[in-house]
Amino acid sequence: MQTPKVSVIIPTYNHARYIRTAVESALNQNYENLEVIVVDDGSTDGTGELLKPYLPRIRYFYKGNGGTPSALNYGITQATGKYICWLSADDAFIPGKVARQVRLMESDPSLGFCYSSFMVIDGNGIKQYDVNSAYYPNKRDMVVHLVEGCFINGSTVMMRAAALEKTGYFDEGLPQAHDYDLWLRLLRQFSCGFSKEALLAYRWHGKNMSQTPDNQCIRIVQQRAKKLFPEYLN
Repeated sequence: MQTPKVSVIIPTYNHARYIRTAVESALNQNYENLEVIVVDDGSTDGTGELLKPYLPRIRYFYKGNGGTPSALNYGITQATGKYICWLSADDAFIPGKVARQVRLMESDPSLGFCYSSFMVIDGNGIKQYDVNSAYYPNKRDMVVHLVEGCFINGSTVMMRAAALEKTGYFDEGLPQAHDYDLWLRLLRQFSCGFSKEALLAYRWHGKNMSQTPDNQCIRIVQQRAKKLFPEYLN
């Protein structure tokens, strides 16, 4: 029986230094039914030239700069997989990530998405430490703790495409915390799975967006959560 198709979406903006590592980590997943979609969000650093050798194996799209949620949404509209992964251009998948998460998602149709723990690497790709991400099997506990602060690393996530069709895509009005917002919307209608094994190398290079969080975006998401889950948060 053929394995379900997985679409890996890599949004990128001026990450020429790291983009090839990200692309190769997806292509080297040793998972046969996989498409890699790179959405170049208006890069001016030669990213397109660097990716030309990969064009027979990836789908490359160039668009005007609109921010990460815009690039992700564009990639989702192009995706043809049953499952969708997001891989930031400066991160890398650990071998076996896709296959492990597909097995998890296939084992439980109620799962709208799943995520995992991860390791932190530096700008040169040297491992620094592991992060054992929090997870709560009980949905109420999951929501209550998630509203206190987002502990889900977006590049560890695999989403069911059919779930996204029901909840909607990333909110392009949120330049940050758009992932936080989507995880909560998915939790409103679906369950969430988890792998405690680190399945991602998260690169900390000093210019990460998470280094300068937009507190206003975070507050918007937390206020929305109260309306989404009145039975848990009021």
